[in-house]
Amino acid sequence: MKRLVIASLCFALAVPLMVSAQEAASITVPGNETSVSAGFEFGNTLEHIPDDGNSYFGSPGMTIDGYSFWNGKNFGIFFHSSFLIPVVGEDTHDFQWGWLIGPAFRVRFTDKVTLQTGIGLGGNGLHDWHEESDTYYIQSIYNFGIGVDAGLKFDITDTFFIKGGVNFAWTFLGMTNNHEKDGKNYMGEYRGNSEKNPSNYWSMNVNPYISFGMNIYSPKREYTRNERPRFGKPPHEEAAE
Repeated sequence: MKRLVIASLCFALAVPLMVSAQEAASITVPGNETSVSAGFEFGNTLEHIPDDGNSYFGSPGMTIDGYSFWNGKNFGIFFHSSFLIPVVGEDTHDFQWGWLIGPAFRVRFTDKVTLQTGIGLGGNGLHDWHEESDTYYIQSIYNFGIGVDAGLKFDITDTFFIKGGVNFAWTFLGMTNNHEKDGKNYMGEYRGNSEKNPSNYWSMNVNPYISFGMNIYSPKREYTRNERPRFGKPPHEEAAE
């Protein structure tokens, strides 16, 4: 009998302690607003090559863009990427890509119009493949630097939006790969070298774009609640927290 009483007392004391410990250990997941879009971008690149002057090339192509903010705040994180085909200018290449990532800031003018801006680290690359006198040449240039992005986002509905903007990048660190191969087939082993770009080499990109995308949000919740992200914008009372 005494053992039963003692066990009952231990159980009665343990239950509140377990509940209290569970509440203390609970983790709150912040609410999140994310906008992701894809669209058209036109790249304007000015490249400075020591002892060879400056060259310009224009590159139409595709962009993918994303911004995220937590708990209705105006500070967050962004990324911007581009995949372009240089077609304008004497020094064109087969393919060009670029990216930016860093902290973001937004200004909400109205419920439908928002200015999204970001600044951070970035990079771009150029890839050129051509043939001369039965010799195949491949040149790849990789550059790293800093950049900014700014775009005006207009919400058509709570879920869908259009966005127009421009990003700027200045790159000053990088390397160049040069390879060549004799023969009729570009496949196979190439000979060549990789070297750092000269200290006074740089490139500058100014790329306007227009994109179409979707708003996605996840409400603020406890970690144990398994809620999937939803399409659209958060309710007004949640966005104002």
